[in-house]
Amino acid sequence: MYNTNIKELWNNYNIVVNELSKALGRTNNIVGEYAEFLTAQYFNGELLASSHKSADVKVFQDGKQILYQVKARKMKHLSSTQLGIIRSWKFDFLVVIIFDLNGGILKALEVPVDIAKKYAKENKHQNGWVITTTQEFLNNQNSKDITKLIS
Repeated sequence: MYNTNIKELWNNYNIVVNELSKALGRTNNIVGEYAEFLTAQYFNGELLASSHKSADVKVFQDGKQILYQVKARKMKHLSSTQLGIIRSWKFDFLVVIIFDLNGGILKALEVPVDIAKKYAKENKHQNGWVITTTQEFLNNQNSKDITKLIS
């Protein structure tokens, strides 16, 4: 026998996830899609097609195109974790957003691509590079902390 409350919570969860997915209009990766949405809003940019392999958001600033790759995680507390695979370095900035379990932003960073590359480790199995959010990475002086600005 199962707890009817669990079934009700499950049904409500799926209704909300489906609505979010529909509203964001891209993929079912709600955490990633919401981070990309926030990034596009913050930089007043345009979301690129989810099939774009290098970037998620395009911004025009002073007549110049700037490309942002966005990586996000949802975690209990700010700690070391691996970000999603980076398959191409054809972007200008990496935006990293770490959400807490309630959806609040624990940390958001704008990282220049050359700094991101320094922390990346090649992953041949996944055909790309992975960055781990060490304290050194999260507090790099060349990155811009946008936590309070993007919330």
